[in-house]
Amino acid sequence: MLTKPISRPKTVVVAVVVLLSLLLHATEARDRSFALLDCPPECLCDRPLQPEVWTEANRTSKASSTTQDDFESNTELLGDDEDSTGSFHALCMVAQGAGFEKIEDLLSLDTTVLKIIYTSQTEQYQLNASNLVRFHHLRELHVQSLQAQLLRFSLDAELPVARLHLESLELVRTEPPTVLDRTQPSLTGLGLQSSPDATAYQIVATDEEEEIVVDGANGADSLTETFELEIVPYEVYKRELASTSNVSFYGWSNLTALSIHDCQLESLHPDFLYGLDRLQRLSLQHNNLKILPPFAFYGAPNMRLLSLANNRLLEVSYYSLAGLLELQVLDLSANNISKVSELTFPPFPKLAKLDLRQNPIEYVFDSSFAIANMTRSLFLGSDQVGLQIGTPKPFQGLAAMELLEIRNLQLPALNQYLFRGLRSLRTLRLLQGNISFVEYDSFAEMKNLTELYASRCAIATLSMDAFFGVKRLRIVDLSHNLLTELPVGLFDELLQLVELYLHGNRLTQLPTDFFRRLAPGVQIVRLIDNPWQCSCTMVQWRQAATNRLKISSSSDNPLAAYVYSNKLTPRCSDPAQGIQNRSVYYVIRKNLHCQIDSNQAHKIAQRISELNRRKQQALLQKRYHHHRGGAVAAPAPSVRVALAHNNGVRSSAAVNGIMPGGVNIVQVYQKPHQSLLYQQKRQRLQQKLQKSQSRYATSAAAAAPAANVHTPQQSITSNDIEY
Repeated sequence: MLTKPISRPKTVVVAVVVLLSLLLHATEARDRSFALLDCPPECLCDRPLQPEVWTEANRTSKASSTTQDDFESNTELLGDDEDSTGSFHALCMVAQGAGFEKIEDLLSLDTTVLKIIYTSQTEQYQLNASNLVRFHHLRELHVQSLQAQLLRFSLDAELPVARLHLESLELVRTEPPTVLDRTQPSLTGLGLQSSPDATAYQIVATDEEEEIVVDGANGADSLTETFELEIVPYEVYKRELASTSNVSFYGWSNLTALSIHDCQLESLHPDFLYGLDRLQRLSLQHNNLKILPPFAFYGAPNMRLLSLANNRLLEVSYYSLAGLLELQVLDLSANNISKVSELTFPPFPKLAKLDLRQNPIEYVFDSSFAIANMTRSLFLGSDQVGLQIGTPKPFQGLAAMELLEIRNLQLPALNQYLFRGLRSLRTLRLLQGNISFVEYDSFAEMKNLTELYASRCAIATLSMDAFFGVKRLRIVDLSHNLLTELPVGLFDELLQLVELYLHGNRLTQLPTDFFRRLAPGVQIVRLIDNPWQCSCTMVQWRQAATNRLKISSSSDNPLAAYVYSNKLTPRCSDPAQGIQNRSVYYVIRKNLHCQIDSNQAHKIAQRISELNRRKQQALLQKRYHHHRGGAVAAPAPSVRVALAHNNGVRSSAAVNGIMPGGVNIVQVYQKPHQSLLYQQKRQRLQQKLQKSQSRYATSAAAAAPAANVHTPQQSITSNDIEY
């Protein structure tokens, strides 16, 4: 009778303890489960970073791998509000308009990153920015439609987002913004103020047109760019204004990154970016922009990156890009720009990369890039139109340039004046051009050049001094050209050469001492896809270099690796002798029976002997380190001398029993237990070597009278792979 009242309180206590533990566990996981409660069925939600964890990570950032950039990005993502509830991410796939209403009603109010993908193929819908104003903590917004022009995004309100990405939709703004604090750009603000050593700009306005006069430095001739200010009737003005896009992000003052891709933009409103002082990245790729209005980006003076790739721009004038004094990357690739001159770009004191690829630029004139004297990478040329350099020094002034890529260069001869001024250039790429002849000293101006790519440029002839002065070259790619022969000593000065690519040419022979004169550190000499006429002059070819393949680096091994591959073996092409598509090394060994002369054989023997000596010395040191901790008995002096000779050590220190570092071998090694067997084995090897040498001498003496020539006593076949 007493057991029941006693057991019931115990059960209650246990239940309370379990309930408290569950509540504590639920409290710890409240934030993550809360993400599921505030997530519509069309969305995937997550709270990847809790505010407490983020705060603790900031306190211990010095002891962790978190970088300063990550800290700044997290700070920007969470905002400046100290009471922020943390980061909340939502990815929503919406198939019809009702899905947007669920997002607006059910999504958590503390959402910081929102990505919406509209998947409908038929239904049109308009998403208003005003519907997202309730998300006060929103810092990143991504809106995309899978079917172009089915989703419209109305800029009817300002959002607090810092990063905005809009893709494959139609931008709408019912009425243009009302700007009350507009100020006219000045020459100082645009970076066009004149100085004694720089290009001078002057804006001259009249009633009907406006001129920008560019005076050359040091009293040079002046150039004038004129654009008309047409006066039209008011009715015409209203029609033109109605046809102009009213898209403007005036008031979105928190924007730091803005991407508008494939949104059918045809023009930019004068107030497109006005007031966006924090904007650093702007991408307008894959639109229909044909012209840029004057001072189009003046409202974002702190912009670092500007991409206008894949548009229809006909030209770029310095007054349309003026004011971007902080710009570091400018991408104008895949447009319709046809000329580049001194009037193309305004001053860009911090520009590091300029991309003009796939533009039908036919001519480049003097001082075209003088305003970008800090540029480190420049890309020019297109596949459709050949690039013709109209001046002898088109890149003069680009002293900081490190990478230059020119596609489809059309020149009868490559001379030393073309690259004048590129003292810091490290990589030069000449791709798919038409250059018949490379003159002497063509690259001598580029003292720091390490990589040269001149592939598919129709090069037929190289001067023997073409690479004079460029002693730091490590990679030379002359593949897929029209070369039929190489001058003797062409690569003599390239003592740091590592990779040489000559495949895909019309070479039939190489100079006899070609491989002997190459740098000792050469790893790759690619010779395939050439019509080689095999002869005994190829016995000096190095199979280890011609058959070597480069493996790209990885995270585990940042350095490039080289492996041997039989697929890269050069092959003979001589139908007259019945040799077709046979390996060069097989032909010279089996068909031609080529041998190396005595001097070359002696050098190879010396090289092999030296390699064996180093190997034995390394083995001796390895044994020393292995037995370093043990105390062993000392052998007799005669044994010490024999031990030194047996291991190939010729230094007096080794003969006297002294290892490098002053350590006596006597303190380390014992007399071998099987010394007699070791001596017998050594004697058998010496006898075998003597028999082999006598056999070669006998065969050579028998062949000498028939050929009436002197035959060396030792011969080494060229098929041996040298490492």
